[in-house]
Order: sequence, then C-alpha cells, then structure tokens
Amino acid sequence: MGVQSFDPALLDRLGRIHSREMIFKSFDILRKAGFDNLNLDLMFAIPGQTMEMWQKSLAEAIALGSEHLSCYEVIYEEDTPLFEQLQEGKIVTDEALACAMYDELLAMAAAAGFHQYEVANFARHLAGVPAETPDRACRHNINYWRGGSFHGLGPSAAGYVRGARTKNVSNTKLYCDLLESGRRAVESSEELTPLARAGEIAAFGLRMNAGWPLAQFQERTGFELQQEWKGEIGRMLDLGYGRLDAQRFQLTRQGMRYADWAAGEFLRS
Repeated sequence: MGVQSFDPALLDRLGRIHSREMIFKSFDILRKAGFDNLNLDLMFAIPGQTMEMWQKSLAEAIALGSEHLSCYEVIYEEDTPLFEQLQEGKIVTDEALACAMYDELLAMAAAAGFHQYEVANFARHLAGVPAETPDRACRHNINYWRGGSFHGLGPSAAGYVRGARTKNVSNTKLYCDLLESGRRAVESSEELTPLARAGEIAAFGLRMNAGWPLAQFQERTGFELQQEWKGEIGRMLDLGYGRLDAQRFQLTRQGMRYADWAAGEFLRS
C-alpha cells in the first residue's frame, strides 16, 4: 500500500489522490479479503515534514499491524512539482534532519519487532528459528537484490531473463495495441557482459544487511568478490563502511547510509 504519509497536508504536498481515511479503509478491506502479509510504503524528509510528524506517521503505521514496512527518503524526480519547487528555491533540503529521521526509523521499527533486511525494508519474523532474512520479507525484492531473473509485465515494466535486460513501452495504448497484434511490447533490450552483470549483482546485493556471502556470490556470478573488487572493498573497510570476514562482505550500519554510493563503486561497464 502506497501510504507515504498519514498527514493530510503532506499527502497534498506530494500530490497523492488518497486521503488519510482511505488508508485505514483500504487496509481493512485487504485484511477482510484474506491478505495476511501486507506492506506499507512511507516517505520521510518530505518538504514541511517535522520529526514529530514523521514519528506520528511511523507510530500509526506500526499500530495498523502490517507485516512489512518500506520507508524511503523523498526523491526529487524531474518533471514533478516538487523538483520544480526545489529548482526555484522554494524548498530547502535538510540533510541532518533526513539522517535523524532515518535513525528514528531504525529505532522505532526495531522496538516494534521489525527486522531490517535492506536499507529501506523491514519485515516481521514469526518463525522461532533465527534467519538471515525475516520470513515476511518481500520475495520479489530478495530475488532482485540477489541477481535472480524476473519478467516485466505492463507498461514501463523492466525485466531480466536469460542475461537480457528489457524495458516495455511506457504508453499504455501502444502497449495494448502491440500485444493485441501478437507482438512483444518491448521498447529496448540490452545484454550485459558477464562482468557488468556481476557488478550489478554485487551492487544491489550490498543493500541487504546480510551483504554478500562470498561463496554464494561466486556461485551466482562466476567471479570472486574479494578478487575482482579488491580495491573497492579496501576503501569501504578503510572508511568504516564495510565489514569483511571469511564468509561474507557486508556494509556496516554507517555504510548503509551510503549504500547508493557504495553500489556505484562496484558497477562495471
């Protein structure tokens, strides 16, 4: 569920078409329909959002009793009203507040029994036996971060199957017309080199708290993480952003703050 915020003013600021009341109504409908594993999407560092507003949204999301939370810092995408306001100087970003909100997210989610398994994703673990990822984690996301194959269904959807990365056409009418005429609605296709693909797998996998088990990475890609990315791993260790032992390489809690930057370091052309 794309909740984003429980605050009516912030929903309006984001241009969301749903109301606060619709969040609770939709959640109840899904529960009554039998869904027992629900995710709530939230955003923080929204222009005008205070720490108190963020804490209240988190508390209300937790009180609903969902099994999963996805919480992302707001991104200023081009061709959006927020981006235009940022360019015009009508919005001032506050990096310190955004970091403080992320720390509050980690604290409140943990206190409520959620296990962080990726930079922005938290899930409950109902099984008694400890696990690398909580049992209510998103299976699609884990497959994606671990370099698995996936099909893209629908306009604009991306897919990765048998070494080829594809993107579907964005126009809904054209998408339907192509399918109805018996053609594939693929706009672009790219086949990555083995090293480039391994770099992507390394980058995305490091977003997970568990990082990369070294043997699993070599089995999945054919490359040794410690060998091919020796320099990058060394820099992460020197900065205190990474942790390496005989079994795995993973980002530290401090390193998780810079996961996007770390990911960029591991990409190969």
